[in-house]
Amino acid sequence: MSADSSPPPSTEETPPASAAPSPELSRLWFALDRRGWSYLVVVPAHPGAPALDAGQALMEAGSPYPEPPLRLVDATGIEPAGAPRMVLEVRRRVEQGERVIVVIDSLISHPASIPLAMAADTALLVVTLGETDFGSAQKTLSLVGEDRFAGSVTFPRQTKKQKRAAAAKKKP
Repeated sequence: MSADSSPPPSTEETPPASAAPSPELSRLWFALDRRGWSYLVVVPAHPGAPALDAGQALMEAGSPYPEPPLRLVDATGIEPAGAPRMVLEVRRRVEQGERVIVVIDSLISHPASIPLAMAADTALLVVTLGETDFGSAQKTLSLVGEDRFAGSVTFPRQTKKQKRAAAAKKKP
């Protein structure tokens, strides 16, 4: 396995031109598409859930459909004062005809993300099998409103090696 010497990802991404996504991702994309969203927020059910992975998977799923343009915004770590500005920026992009996927932190540990979740058309809950406890998931649903969630996606628990690799990737 070789080291990744590429620059760290920016906070905003547009989908790459790529091959067709997996059938599972395609089904997820079309299930979400039925909600008619322009602003989707990806919400981890507990601190540490792989919400950014889910957002990137959605970008992959939406990449074969270039219209309207699709953008991913990584809003993890947002400060309380930055959330209202981010909401305005996302709304501006939506008014310009884009679809925006915003990835946020757990609402349990980072309540500054709540305005981003509340402003979205729809939400997607990210659950880690074997890690997400029912109480955190239920509290997250109630903070945003259960009816605002289109559904959830599950990820397997990461191994220690995968966690170290992810932590190393986040360091500048």
